[in-house]
Amino acid sequence: MKPSAFTTRPLFKMNACPVRHDRCLPFFLIILAALSCSWLGCARNVSGKPPQVSHEPLQPKSGESVRITADFKDASAPKEVVLQYQIVDPGKYIALNDRAFKTEWVSAKMNSTGGTQFSAELPSDVQKHRRLVRYRLWSPSDKRVIAPDEKDPQPNFAYFVYDGVPAWRGAINPRSSDPQQRSAVTFSSEQLQRVPVYHFITRRASAENVTWFEQTGFGGAERHEYKYTGTMVYDGIVYDHVKFRARGGAWRHAMGKNMWKFNFLPGHRLRAKDDYGRPYQTKWDKLNLGACIQQGDYGMRGEQGMFEAVGFRLFNLAGVEAPKTHWIHFRIIDQAEESPASQYSGDFWGLYLATENIDGQFLKEHDLPPGNVYKIEGWQGKTEFNGDPAVANRSDVSQFLRATMRGRDLPPTWWQTNLNLPGYYNYRSILECIHHYDVDSGKNYFYYLNPKSHRWSVIPWDIDLTWGDRMFGGGQEPFIQLTVRPPFKEAYQQRLAEIRDLLFNDEQIRVLIDEHAAMISDPKGAPSLVDADRAKWDFHPIMISSHAQPWKAGQGRFYFGNPRNNFGTMVQYMKQYASQRMKWIDRRLLADYRPPASPTLAAAGPATAGALKFQTEPKAPGNLRLRLAEITDTNSPASHQPRKYEIDALWEKEFKPGEALEIPNNAVTAGHVYRVRARAQNTAGQWSRWSSPVQFNASK
Repeated sequence: MKPSAFTTRPLFKMNACPVRHDRCLPFFLIILAALSCSWLGCARNVSGKPPQVSHEPLQPKSGESVRITADFKDASAPKEVVLQYQIVDPGKYIALNDRAFKTEWVSAKMNSTGGTQFSAELPSDVQKHRRLVRYRLWSPSDKRVIAPDEKDPQPNFAYFVYDGVPAWRGAINPRSSDPQQRSAVTFSSEQLQRVPVYHFITRRASAENVTWFEQTGFGGAERHEYKYTGTMVYDGIVYDHVKFRARGGAWRHAMGKNMWKFNFLPGHRLRAKDDYGRPYQTKWDKLNLGACIQQGDYGMRGEQGMFEAVGFRLFNLAGVEAPKTHWIHFRIIDQAEESPASQYSGDFWGLYLATENIDGQFLKEHDLPPGNVYKIEGWQGKTEFNGDPAVANRSDVSQFLRATMRGRDLPPTWWQTNLNLPGYYNYRSILECIHHYDVDSGKNYFYYLNPKSHRWSVIPWDIDLTWGDRMFGGGQEPFIQLTVRPPFKEAYQQRLAEIRDLLFNDEQIRVLIDEHAAMISDPKGAPSLVDADRAKWDFHPIMISSHAQPWKAGQGRFYFGNPRNNFGTMVQYMKQYASQRMKWIDRRLLADYRPPASPTLAAAGPATAGALKFQTEPKAPGNLRLRLAEITDTNSPASHQPRKYEIDALWEKEFKPGEALEIPNNAVTAGHVYRVRARAQNTAGQWSRWSSPVQFNASK
């Protein structure tokens, strides 16, 4: 029916309205609009939901046809749907605000299946390696985009055409007179994919401006501005129009290979996975990428992010809510050629460490109620997440900061009421274990106020300058006085001793370090991603350019500056440092700790899944505690599974004097390895350290 019919065929007589005409007129217009949409086939979604749109395959290869399907099952289907698609070739990125984004769309008719679906097939010649293809659905009759929904901040769908990660070839120093350094090594696709691959598509100028050329001052507000956009591709999923900037404090542009921060669109958060390919519980609103390269003047270059990855894992194992991390292989598509002749150009940017952002998503991931979170910089609190709408002016953290400045004037009851003391003991213990002393300028940690307990907790941050006694800082954070002040000192020492017994000991720390090292290197010494990263960056020209600080960057500084060393040298260093630190903790921090003597624990008969009975000598005058933990058998064949650590108790119970020491047989699984320890209480109520363990393999 033609639109002119609306003026020649009245729907009803106005004088039939039982009320005033001026009140009937709006109702008449609503009816008219609804009927006109019905007759003209308007694409407006009556149910308020957009159609379900998908493409197959998820990540096509070159020459594959791609079918795009729109299902209007829960939406009002128009009579005609047009697919509009936009081709973004490598080196020719189209940003959201570009004029080309609005104009460069190709149209293709979508065919109706006769039911609720429309589909179209993009031919094989559209699919080319490293090409980004955006698409959206258009209603010709309504002259508007009908999918994605107009409220969606990402105004298009997209897929990425990719044939797979190619091998990469590089030398430690292509210009060296030493044949060993000059010889190029080919790193296979399999070696390069030992960790997840993240592609970022953007303009070359944008990437280089952010990381090198547009250097922002330490205190300027422009440090936090996201000036540029790009497209992230991970696990076959395209996250379009992602904003990005440089990351870091005073040295964010100093090291040549610098850090990145990405801000994903609302509703399109990153579905990240850990080092074992397991999705995190929550999606990431922001992605922090550490450069896995140490400040050159500290002499620790080549640890490849191990200091932070292992350090944050220690915090989490000890019961501190700390960021989770995973390594990635980072590739930037900003030019036409993927692997140019120069190893310092092309898509391969090397190894980076993804670190969980501390915000509302962080609280969900760590099962914390939504309280206020503040980043502390220069003894000031910056709001990172406002979980309490009643306190949106930072008055809570300002009051807490002012109070803690008074230090020793505060009575014990104030600390017990306002600070999560067990959490702090955990935090301070691991801080000492890894020498995370870069905290004494009121920085590198967050404060979180639990809305249920009304107590503050510390969340660690920026722990790269660790694992060395000469790293920066003095470790004087606001609560350190509690470690030497009664009645808190004994509780702190008890927890520190427990962490020494169960986690920060030679056996467990070596397992932990080896677990992380195996994620990014070959335990047998074959070429791996850490070696490729060294070839990319050790003698990269940017390291001695005016865009880097010579004492923080510099060439040839990997592995203590010795070309004969390798990544294994750094792994061994971490183990040796941890062993030295253990002795220092025992000598300095636990020297005056005098708990009751630990009991001797023994199995009362075979320790099997059906008979878990134990006995101790001597008999304790007070209560006893037993704990059971599973550990990973390091003698069994290696598998790509998370290791079990003794500090994670599966079961723990307190027994009265004379009570039989039994562990329920359903607490263990046949074929798994376990450790049982005991601690005794004296008549004054003090607890001993944990006994030596009884280890057993539960019988089948």
